[in-house]
Amino acid sequence: MRNLAILGLAPLLALAACGENTGWNPNYSAMHNGSRYAEYLQQREQALHGRGPVPDAIPVQLPVRAPTAAEIAGVPAKKPGQMTVTTRPVTARPATAAPVAASGATPVLVRYAHQESQNPGQTKYPRSGVSANAAARACLAFPSVNAAQTAFIAAGGPVIDPRGLDPDGDGFVCGWDPRPYRQSRL
Repeated sequence: MRNLAILGLAPLLALAACGENTGWNPNYSAMHNGSRYAEYLQQREQALHGRGPVPDAIPVQLPVRAPTAAEIAGVPAKKPGQMTVTTRPVTARPATAAPVAASGATPVLVRYAHQESQNPGQTKYPRSGVSANAAARACLAFPSVNAAQTAFIAAGGPVIDPRGLDPDGDGFVCGWDPRPYRQSRL
């Protein structure tokens, strides 16, 4: 039993012998190098333990291996030599018409133009609290009126209008006109 008690106390004695709080701590290795910063650290530790006044200022000390201004600036890069550019003649190819989409692959805007029968400016969807100025500012975020109308349809269309792009309630945003899309392309 006595041996068991000794074995139980041995780890505690070993930890106490480490001396964590007796002045040597690897976190405070700068405290003993004789610099102004070391003096500051020692004064700060004494103040934290209530054994001295709080230091007035933190001294600035550069690290031993701090780079100089010249090292930071580096060596200027060499200017590239003169380059020559050669051109090749371009042969013109005749323009071909874009293929017409089949009826089963109707684009979103064409489908929407045929689905909505009203013309621009004719209110079909009730709106409240939507500002025409705010809608005009929101339209500036889109590269084209087609992109704005496509995004409007994708976000829920005229029934929801979450971005407030359709203040007049006609179902068309940013000046998009459905009439050209309603014409037959035969």
